[in-house]
Amino acid sequence: MKDKKQVLFRAIILCGITALLLVGFLVYQNHKQDRQTPRSSGTKEFMEEGIVTWEGERYRRTPAVKTILLAGIDRTGNELEGVSSARYRSGGQADFLMFIAIDHTNRQIHRLQIDRDAMTEATVLSVYGQETGTRLMQVCLSHSFGATKEDNARYTIRAVRNLMDNEEIYNWYMVDYTAVGTLADMLGGIQLTVPTDMTSIDSSWTTGTEISLIGDQAIRFVRERKTIGKGTNEERMQRQNVFMDAALEQTRLAFDADSDFGSELLSALRSKSETNLSDAELLDIINSTKTYEVLPVNYLDGTYTTGDSGYMEFYPAENTSQDWIIQNLYTKVL
Repeated sequence: MKDKKQVLFRAIILCGITALLLVGFLVYQNHKQDRQTPRSSGTKEFMEEGIVTWEGERYRRTPAVKTILLAGIDRTGNELEGVSSARYRSGGQADFLMFIAIDHTNRQIHRLQIDRDAMTEATVLSVYGQETGTRLMQVCLSHSFGATKEDNARYTIRAVRNLMDNEEIYNWYMVDYTAVGTLADMLGGIQLTVPTDMTSIDSSWTTGTEISLIGDQAIRFVRERKTIGKGTNEERMQRQNVFMDAALEQTRLAFDADSDFGSELLSALRSKSETNLSDAELLDIINSTKTYEVLPVNYLDGTYTTGDSGYMEFYPAENTSQDWIIQNLYTKVL
């Protein structure tokens, strides 16, 4: 009986080995046939790779596009609204969020400003720093979580990607709001036209007035919200872009006039910022894009409402982020 069992066992092993060899042979034959596919067919498959169809049109990802997330961090007050301050929940709010796509192919810079009140799934941590899942909240609050600035950045990027159809974010630069004053001082003031009545901050800031902003003035111009107009972040974003356009133009002039200005600026902002880029990499980005066309700032379509907590909530319209990605990061296939 024992000899019969051994024979049966050997037979089963032999059958198993035979089956594996058969499968291997078939796989090899298929692979061989694939390698012998005419070049024209292989080229067609290659050309079709990366093509997507959107609203009846065909698009292919534009080559050499790199993305950067720029964030302005407000660390004042209780960072998580309605939640007591704790070590893993006190990173400050990402009150300014700009998704930037640098298109090296077409020498253009695309900009999408994301409303800090945009609702998205954000990672939540316990008071002991453990991830406990996600929760629908204002995207700005995602930066509050984490014990380090690297943690804060990681959770912010994750929340923004949830808003942006999981679009890859290669680089990020997050800076404290006070850096606005530093930049304004280094440029000798930011010259611009007051876009709306801001006399609640400064009695001379009437609509249409030409002003030069330095230090705390510059910070208040881009940061103040509730005492101006309707007090919405939507209005503040428009005002922030007036400041950014003026600062961008003056910064470019400063770079042209002084080759050391970039290094001096990055050095001045180092203690106020967190990034995955070295100074050399940042300078390379700046220098390589100095002549690129900076396109107008875009915004996601959507609706505003007051949430149950009493705070403003912005709900992006369906497919609005996907549409922006297709229109700005892809090229139509003719």
